[in-house]
Amino acid sequence: MSASPTVLRAIDRALDRIREGLAPDGFELRVERVTDEGIVELVLQALPNACLDCLVPNPLLDAMLRQAIAPVYPALREVRLEKRLPEEGR
Repeated sequence: MSASPTVLRAIDRALDRIREGLAPDGFELRVERVTDEGIVELVLQALPNACLDCLVPNPLLDAMLRQAIAPVYPALREVRLEKRLPEEGR
């Protein structure tokens, strides 16, 4: 079982500000799944025009994601981010 649609929407909205920062560099961020165990799985898709060198370092990105999600999803235990290059598709 996974999180309710209400929780998913709240997490998705909480990530909007981060999306705004990633979009100009050619990245899309989406929520893939939220488990009952408190794991939020995200996908960071690099679009064909993405500036891979522009992406913030993994530890900083992880901290930003946790900071955005935790207030709306107190059950958060872990954020798992899968990065996909343009040729890997959606």
